[in-house]
This record gives sequence, structure tokens and C-alpha cells, in this order.
Amino acid sequence: MEKYMALKTPDTERLRRICLEMWDSTPDSFPSLDRRFTDSDRAANNSRIKKFMGEFAGLVAGFDGRPGEDPARWGSCLKKLIYDCGVGVAGFDGADMRLLLDGGFSDVTAGFIEQARAFDLSVKLDDILQALRNVWIMNCIQVFAGIDIRLTPSVFAYSMLYPYTDNFIDAGGISETRKQETNIRLEKRLAGEPVEAVTPLENRLFRLVEMIEDEHDRKLRPMVYGSLLGIHSAQVRSMRQDNGSPLSLGEIREISAEKGGCSVLADGYLVKGSLSEDEAAFIFSFGFLLQLVDDLQDVPADRRNGHKTLFTVNGGSFAQGVVNRLINFACRLLGNDGVFPGSMASRMKRMVKDSIILLIIAAAACNSGMFDNAYLKNLEEYSPVDFKTIVDCQKRINREYARLKAKLAVRPLEIRMARAFAAGTLD
Repeated sequence: MEKYMALKTPDTERLRRICLEMWDSTPDSFPSLDRRFTDSDRAANNSRIKKFMGEFAGLVAGFDGRPGEDPARWGSCLKKLIYDCGVGVAGFDGADMRLLLDGGFSDVTAGFIEQARAFDLSVKLDDILQALRNVWIMNCIQVFAGIDIRLTPSVFAYSMLYPYTDNFIDAGGISETRKQETNIRLEKRLAGEPVEAVTPLENRLFRLVEMIEDEHDRKLRPMVYGSLLGIHSAQVRSMRQDNGSPLSLGEIREISAEKGGCSVLADGYLVKGSLSEDEAAFIFSFGFLLQLVDDLQDVPADRRNGHKTLFTVNGGSFAQGVVNRLINFACRLLGNDGVFPGSMASRMKRMVKDSIILLIIAAAACNSGMFDNAYLKNLEEYSPVDFKTIVDCQKRINREYARLKAKLAVRPLEIRMARAFAAGTLD
């Protein structure tokens, strides 16, 4: 990337330093959270979540997209079910749940799935869902910034770009030379150089870059492309986590901060076009937070694949300290109303914070072998359902998702399902 230093790029070294200074100064003591659940709360919620899982699976399995169906009614039933679970089990605020379900997120989801299928009919459902997670992050940033939630060309293109490159980098049957050649050509294309695609993958990647160019003028918004070069460079460097060379904890932490931070920093620039220094630091740290949550969720797969993260190189008390710090970091970062002030931004930060804490607790439950029993018992007090139920629910989710993929392989109904969900209302 050195030859592109003439381009205007974010000061990612400064942002990484700010982020890691905040991380290091965040305590790794057991977090003090607002809501603690009693044993009777969990017993009641265990029954509720199991009922929810059964009704949710029944609704999804019963959808066949035939002319006699009322898609909006189906979508309303599904939204009501999710709302009741969010409010009645997780304890989320009803207004916050309405923002998620009727505030534009479902319309964007439906539009993205339809566009993804039109762009590449062969794209896998797994990859669409991976891309959707970034779409939703960009939608959250739109709310932070006071921008209407919508599917812009950049939201679509950037969210599609990195499932393609992630899968390409992770593919075992592709030589390192070929990976390097494609990475070099993509880097040149992101920098604005004329590059001819030599593979079908490169053709798709370059078309996605073109979509971004149609929305963001390179001369007027240079930081957009500087941030895209930043995440590309970080992604290439993160390949060190997969090879056999040893990495210190400090190096793993820096790679994680750079990859997660740069990924969401690009989201921010693509949403707003430009960011203040405080906004860039907040979004970079938000990306690091999300990266570590992903790493905690992916521990089994990362261990199988020899992928080095803060959660795979050590266990026991070290992992417990990282989880504690991760929860405290989420509370500290997302409790900051000095960046992206405003009532809607504050509501979204609160919803994201509460969701992330539950995701961290659930990931710890599903990776219980990493932690002491006493620690798990303490953490479980802040979970609305007991840890055994979380593990059972995760297993059922995996089974139901496998059934859904098998169903959609025979009849591709995902666009109709997403449209029906978007058409539903909570009223």
C-alpha cells in the first residue's frame, strides 16, 4: 500500500492507538451490569424461549410462497413473535424493538437479498447472511448519523465485497501466488488505477467497486477510497493469523484492532462521505468491539483451522479477563453520548450495547470449556435464560438453518420470505 500514500487515507495508526489505549484502560474485572435475572426469571424465560423457537421454526417451515398466501400476514406474525421474544425474554425496550422491526431494517434486508440474487445468482445463502451483518452495521451508523435507513449502492457493494474476498483468502485449494495476484489487482482497482479483471471473481469485485464510484466521486470524497484501501491492507495482513508463524498476544491484538476497526471505519465513510476525528475514533473502536465478539463466537472453528485470536491462544483466567474487558468496553464505548448525540442515536447505541452483551454471554455459554464453573455461574446471573438452554437453542438453530438451506436449495424462496417479512407490521 506504500505506493498509494499520495492518496488521502485515514490515519489508521492513530485510530488504532486510541482504540487500544481505551481497551487497555478498560478494567478486566467482572462487569457491573444493570439487570440481573433470578432463577425464577430464567425458569420462566426458558419456557418462553423454547415456545418461541418452536413457533418461529413452524412459521418459517410453513412458508411456501404460493399465490393463496397472505405474505403481509405471515410477516406480521413473524414480527410479532420476534417483538414478544425481545421484550418478554431479553428485556429490550418496546420502542427499540419497533425501531428494529418497523424502522427500515427489514425493508433494507429484503432489498439487499433481492439485489444480491440479481447480482450473482450463484451466491450462497451463508454469504448473503454474512454480508447482511455488515448491511445492518451500516444501517446502525446511518441512525447514529441521523441519516435515513436505506440501501444505497455503497451499502450493497461494500457488504458484498468482503464475503467474496474473505472466502477467497480462506479457500484452501487456491495457491498463495494466485491469492496475492488477485489482492494486488484489487488494491490497484481500489486506488483508482485502470485494471482489467482476469478471473470471474475479479470481474465481480471490480463491478462492486464501480457501484461505489457511481455514488462517491473520488475527487470529492477521497477518504472513502482511502478507507477501502485501509481495510484491504488490514485484511491482507490478517492472513498472518492463519499461517504457521508465531504471533505474540500484542500482535494478535493489533491485527484484530486493525482489521475490525478498518472494516467498520469504511462503513462510516461510505455512509457519511466524511467523518470528524471523534466520529472516526468511535467507529474504529466499534469495529474492534464487533471483531472480538465475532472471534469469541467463532472459537471452535478458529481452533480447528489454526486461526489465532485472543480467545484461541489462551484459556482459563486469561479468556475470562478478555470477556470481562469486552463487556466493560462495550458499555464504555456505547454509553458515550458525546459522539453522535441525539435521541435516536442514543436509542440505537443502547439497543446495540444490550444486544452485544447478550451475544457475548451466549458465546461464553456455548464455549463453556474455556471458563471456570464459578465464573460461568456468575455470568449466568445476567442471562435471561440458563446456559444449558442457550446451548440447546443454538443446536436447534443450527438444525433449523440446515433444514431451511435444504428447502431453499429446492425452491429459492428467500426473496419472497424477506419481502413478506418487510410487508408485515406490528400494529
